Amino acid sequence: MVAAYVKMTLVCSINLLSLSSWKKNMRFDFIPNFNIGVNIPWNRTLEMFREQTSLVEQADFTTVWFTEHHFAHNGFINAPPNPIQVCTHIGAHFKKIRVGTCPVVLPDWHPLRVAEDIAMLDNMTLGRVDFGVAKGINERQTLQFNENADRRKNDKVMRLFEESLDIVLKVWDNEVFKYKGEFYEFPVPNWKETNRYFQPFDKRYHNSDGEYKAMYVHPRPFQSPNIPIWLMSNAPSTFKTAGSKGWGVISMATTPKRTLACWQPYCEEISKFKGFEAKLGEGVGVCFSFYVGVNQKEAEDTVRPAINAYYEMLGGSRPLGEWTKHGYLDIGETMSDHDDKLDWFDFLNARGVIVVGDANFVIERFRRCQESYGLDHVVCMQQFVNVPYHKLIASLDRFIEHVVPYFGTKSIGQLRDKKNA
Repeated sequence: MVAAYVKMTLVCSINLLSLSSWKKNMRFDFIPNFNIGVNIPWNRTLEMFREQTSLVEQADFTTVWFTEHHFAHNGFINAPPNPIQVCTHIGAHFKKIRVGTCPVVLPDWHPLRVAEDIAMLDNMTLGRVDFGVAKGINERQTLQFNENADRRKNDKVMRLFEESLDIVLKVWDNEVFKYKGEFYEFPVPNWKETNRYFQPFDKRYHNSDGEYKAMYVHPRPFQSPNIPIWLMSNAPSTFKTAGSKGWGVISMATTPKRTLACWQPYCEEISKFKGFEAKLGEGVGVCFSFYVGVNQKEAEDTVRPAINAYYEMLGGSRPLGEWTKHGYLDIGETMSDHDDKLDWFDFLNARGVIVVGDANFVIERFRRCQESYGLDHVVCMQQFVNVPYHKLIASLDRFIEHVVPYFGTKSIGQLRDKKNA
């Protein structure tokens, strides 16, 4: 069934019999654990970030990503409130690994600030930035920043997100910048320069009477032609948009058919953008919750309560029930009485959405994903409630020691060569 689904179109069709000849190398990225469920001093959290980053940099992971959440009085989703700031911190401590935002929730930011800060970060790290963006999901948070970003008015917040991203990209591409949209206009009209020192006025930026008509926003990005853009989404429409513009997409792990329903339109559009046939899976990554235990039983016993708590919390956050179990059924699948009675752990594990087990189990799960639909970019995370930090470090050690060598990692040089091809 999976093979038939992959062959929906000719441009991205794959002969599954030839997959055994593919290189096994994967791009491995990482989202450091930020002690979900409990508020601890942030100096300690930053220390944990550095420890985890040190391990994955030594293992040749490509990018370490940092998420954005706010106002976590109960400790849940207590990620950094400013991923750009944390990327700056990590970028200053490490010289090889890339740093990424996953995401900057654009509707909650002023787009000119984002353009400046990401470009400055790119210069600080000498071009080691991956810029991930999304419109965000949390209604409670966003209203505190921008009334136009109310997630309960999804069409409006999507327009705000798209306009904000458009502004950021136009800032980077134009030394003479001006913009007028639904939400923003730059420069703000009717301001005139009165400082005689700047006369005669630069005609690119001022009218003869000093009126400010265009802006120079600095710095310019270090990377050329631009900083890689990544959208964070599980929506096929977002994948299609990203592919048409040459951007990447990172999604949360889901079932095979749902993954392919996103990858197929992306593959078609990125092929048109590049002007040659792209491979299915090129330009996209999947974020998996993982744990590598001493043995299968230890892994499942350790993580089962955490998975159950985490997904119960996620399921309660969406008013339309998008993240209940029904939202994780595969395309064409119906909920059986047996499935309905399963806890979250067994339900997700049966569908390959989580990767929890001993090293051999984890290798086999990723190998099947690679061989069935071409997975070659994995973003790993361990945001587990009430799992001791030392166990997460031990799991990461086992992942690096036993799982990563089986696949091998894509070097930075390989990724650059692929990008410039």
